[in-house]
Amino acid sequence: MENHKHYICTGGCEGVSDTPCACQAPDCTDYQHPLKACLCTDRKHRQNNKTVREESSVK
Repeated sequence: MENHKHYICTGGCEGVSDTPCACQAPDCTDYQHPLKACLCTDRKHRQNNKTVREESSVK
């Protein structure tokens, strides 16, 4: 299966989007924080999958 870049919330709500955006779940600890880019192939976003590092966090 080909890697498909998508975006996930790591704050607990398990939100997923095909486009970059902020978390939309008011009860999530990462509400209104940007979602993280993810390249997993199974859409489960677990430890063995790759999460893309945000370019802005690289110094």
